[in-house]
Amino acid sequence: LNHLWTCPYILPDLNPCFTHRSEVVKFRDSCLYLFLSLKPLDVTFQTGFSALDCWNCETPSLSCLWLTRELLPAHLMTFLAQYFPLSVVYKTISPLLNDFQVELYGEIWLCRNVLFHAWEESQGISIASKLHGPSSSSPLVTTSPRKHNSPLATVSQDSWISWISSSIIRDGS
Repeated sequence: LNHLWTCPYILPDLNPCFTHRSEVVKFRDSCLYLFLSLKPLDVTFQTGFSALDCWNCETPSLSCLWLTRELLPAHLMTFLAQYFPLSVVYKTISPLLNDFQVELYGEIWLCRNVLFHAWEESQGISIASKLHGPSSSSPLVTTSPRKHNSPLATVSQDSWISWISSSIIRDGS
């Protein structure tokens, strides 16, 4: 499964590390746009907001991984609390954080799941063989039916977030 994360030869446009980076940037820009629309703020706000460690998705930083896990880093909240009441911060950032999570789920996990199931089918691994395991009377590899009925998302959100985060840490770039 890790191969589907790290292999640069499988659909380069769907590289999960690139997708993660672009989604973090999109989330940052959406937050910045909404906060700037709430009241006039000087360039110091924009510069300080953009320089926060939680937007560092190249390494990625620990606080960036917190965002990936749908957690708000303390330094982000402390920075925003200098300009807005916390109730306004939460009301503004919560829907954006949810949208960020939905995008990560759809663009990374669902895509990887589809590729993994396609790989299983190409290897002749069927749903039945996964459920029952190999038996002495059947071959180790069973041909799967052409119709593919497995659900795309078969793990909890916590599981996929942990998997994505650990894959990023393990140098998925």
